[in-house]
Amino acid sequence: MNVLIIGGEKGIGAATANQLSKAGHQVIKTSRTYRDLTPNSDKTWHAYCDVANVNSINKLSEQISQQFSHIDWLINCAGILHSDEFMPEKALNQINTNQLINNFTTNAVGHLLVIKAFENLIIKAEKPLVTSVSARIGSIEDNQLGGWYAYRMSKAALNMGMKTLAIEWHRKHPKVKFLLLHPGTTDTDLSAPFQRNLPSGQLQTAETTAAMLIKQMQNNQQHDSKHPLFLDYKGRSIAW
Repeated sequence: MNVLIIGGEKGIGAATANQLSKAGHQVIKTSRTYRDLTPNSDKTWHAYCDVANVNSINKLSEQISQQFSHIDWLINCAGILHSDEFMPEKALNQINTNQLINNFTTNAVGHLLVIKAFENLIIKAEKPLVTSVSARIGSIEDNQLGGWYAYRMSKAALNMGMKTLAIEWHRKHPKVKFLLLHPGTTDTDLSAPFQRNLPSGQLQTAETTAAMLIKQMQNNQQHDSKHPLFLDYKGRSIAW
């Protein structure tokens, strides 16, 4: 398979790329720290991509089109929860416009723009699968604690965007399947500020999470629903 992993330099994306390349698949992984599309090994390519910049996405699509005939799996791991400028909001009075925009741009809008740019390569695959790393926290029905406005809202927007796209493509490109996967609490930069409060045994390694997510992609590559499946890392359905 040819696999494109957006956000593949660190954490879950890097672990997923490593495991798929070891399994013999051609893997293109992207990062804002890489340069133009270049082979890193026989099975792995590096490429620059900033999901907040549509020109960057379109340039990547053009470069990959020159090297690959199709993309079998598109896996988008790009996501933001906090930065040097902001942490998740605990109350309404902490909301600010830049934080909301940054979250929506990376966690939702960027995912759709990547799919838009790679449509022609995705539909040429025999069994194409498009997967976005979402989060249980994006479930409206499952929201019991409140807080984390920007992250919750952006993940809910991602889920809605992917569901809307799946309905459109079910008519247009019916062989393309969509997954939204909740990775669980994983030992990455995203979760680092919050790990001290976790119950014992709840934190997973990136390698463990990647293996479970790959299993879900393999198990659900040809699911029957015209909608995306919204699943956790063990394959359990999550309420929208």
